[in-house]
Amino acid sequence: MRLPIIIILYLISCAIFCSAQSHTNKTKVLQEIESLIVADSLHRKYLQEQIKQLHQIINEEDEIGEVSYGIPVVPFNDTIFFVHHKEELSAYDRAHHIEDSIRFIVEHHLFLLDTVVITEFDDNYQLLFDGKVIHTIDSIDAKKMRSSRLKLARVRQKAINKTLHNQIYGQGKDAGIYALIGLVILFVLIFVINKVYKVLYEKVSHRKWLSYDWLKSISLFTEEDQVKLFRYLLLGVKYGLILMLIYLYLPIVGQFSPPLKDISNRLLSYVLSPINDIILSILVFLPNLMKIIITILFFVYLLKFIQLFADAVKEERIVINGFYPDWVPPTMKIIRFLLYTFMVIIIFPLLPGANSNEFKGISVFVGILLSIGSSTIITNWISGIVITYMRRFKIGDWVKAGDVIGEVVERSLFVTRLRSSKNEVITIPNSKISEAQTINYSQPIHKYKLIVHTSVTFGYEVPWRKVHQLLKEAAAKTNFLLKRDKTPFVLQKSLDDFYVTYQLNAYTRHPEKMFAIYSQLHQNIQDIFSREDIEVMSPHYRANREDNERTVPPSDQMLDDE
Repeated sequence: MRLPIIIILYLISCAIFCSAQSHTNKTKVLQEIESLIVADSLHRKYLQEQIKQLHQIINEEDEIGEVSYGIPVVPFNDTIFFVHHKEELSAYDRAHHIEDSIRFIVEHHLFLLDTVVITEFDDNYQLLFDGKVIHTIDSIDAKKMRSSRLKLARVRQKAINKTLHNQIYGQGKDAGIYALIGLVILFVLIFVINKVYKVLYEKVSHRKWLSYDWLKSISLFTEEDQVKLFRYLLLGVKYGLILMLIYLYLPIVGQFSPPLKDISNRLLSYVLSPINDIILSILVFLPNLMKIIITILFFVYLLKFIQLFADAVKEERIVINGFYPDWVPPTMKIIRFLLYTFMVIIIFPLLPGANSNEFKGISVFVGILLSIGSSTIITNWISGIVITYMRRFKIGDWVKAGDVIGEVVERSLFVTRLRSSKNEVITIPNSKISEAQTINYSQPIHKYKLIVHTSVTFGYEVPWRKVHQLLKEAAAKTNFLLKRDKTPFVLQKSLDDFYVTYQLNAYTRHPEKMFAIYSQLHQNIQDIFSREDIEVMSPHYRANREDNERTVPPSDQMLDDE
């Protein structure tokens, strides 16, 4: 009976010992086992040997200061030691404080120039790195770990130094490998960029790109200028890409080295932050952008619909009483201006930064400039509208505006351009035309015909009927004057002191030939009156004559022909 009881007690003792490894003190376990030993002479010696081995295990663990319970300190992948709670701090907080301190050292040091040192402070030992406390060991820690304070401090100092050395050396080795790989990739990319640059440079130098039609159509630059421009562009793109790769190489490689992460993140932020801001701004702006696009499309198609109606009025397919077809172009300009202005007013608040003080300041500044410098522009614009709807002239008409005579070649809301008989293009502000007297030589052509007229003087001795006949003959010989539908006629304008003033009037449909008509007409008058030996009295002459000399023509010459 005694042997089974001893065996059962031995199994119970083993179970209690295994449980004590994780929850109780091993010393208590030994005491319980010793109390359970029976007086069996056969098994006593065996149990004593087992107790001796347990004592040896406990002594070995006391020498290294480790126990199987407490909170493990795991800064990376492996546990370096365990810590226990203190009165003011829990074991969990102490372990996390030590882990954070070790990680901070590893993340901010490329090389391990300093080591963890032990300093004595009051009754405690402190583990310091670069003057900062990592861990404090007091008598409570030593008691729980069954070791002295100094011995425990040295063990934990050695564990922390080993962890720092292994981790910093390992991350430095990894960072070097990544840096080497990145450098190889950088050189390969630079090599590719240089190759592509040389190929494109050869094409530009041999003018192969200049064979494209779209390049030939560019008349702003000559061939040499285009070659130089492409060379400079290629050179700028080449060095720009190389500098960008070098700039990105440093922060990208720095991401694999924790001490360089802050610097690399800062360098990357200089590039990524603006891009990120732009993308976010675009995403935020998308709803307003859709509103702007819808607004623009609405006004564009509205103008197209109005243009269809305007074309029908211009082509007289639609007739509006009191609205002339030549009013369509300027009216469309006014409608287009008003609609676009209204569209801008709608879109303006939807633009990015429209509510910012800077945007408002610029708007006020532009408004002041426009108000100061636009008085003349507005005057000309209003005058152009008035001239248009007063129908003073149209394109192609020959007019006299002030002292200028010419054909209207352009009429806008601000200026009117005339081409004179000398092919001079004269620009006149609409405000000047609105203020001055305007004569339109082309407007009465179709209904009344334009009358060209010239005045000439003859002495009283020349019968007026003969003068009329000769003047009409001169008009008949002049080109571009009407001879059948509207015959020329002569008016006697005045009886002056020394001569009679005759005015020859003739009709024409060619006001653009007015200067040529006057020139030929005057030539014909000179030739015909010279043939008849009649002196033209246009220059003032002083005639000396005898008292009995008279200038009255014979009466038979004063009679009408029957």
